[in-house]
Amino acid sequence: MSRPFRFGVNLLQPASAGEWRAKCRRAEELGYDVILVPDHLGMPAPFPALVAAAEATERPRLGTFTLNAGFWNPTLLAREVATTDALTGGRLELGLGTGYVRAEHESAGLPFGSPGERVDHLRRTVEELGRLLGSQEHRPQAAQRPR
Repeated sequence: MSRPFRFGVNLLQPASAGEWRAKCRRAEELGYDVILVPDHLGMPAPFPALVAAAEATERPRLGTFTLNAGFWNPTLLAREVATTDALTGGRLELGLGTGYVRAEHESAGLPFGSPGERVDHLRRTVEELGRLLGSQEHRPQAAQRPR
């Protein structure tokens, strides 16, 4: 399935609620198609930041660029994803990766693991998200069905 070329902006700097919403509105005014928030310590927490972005904008998609699967338990992540997707009106785009900054894992008290272990965790996370978010019984329900 091909998709049109899009422009996205990464918002990296913590800001007050008003400043954050103003940045998001400006990104929309400039024509960005996607507002992205990475998953690194010292930067805004992705899910609340994306909900705030949704409140300030109407058109752009809102995404994680890129969520560190090693920081997340898949079941708890499914709850965050479903809630955020519902609160953003189905505009959430989920980007997932293995994580690559050992110091962040150490600061969070989480195992870093070998590259193979991190890829295995990412695979299990994707599979579990697909299972949970694809289930009609999962609560909360996301606004969009997993792809």
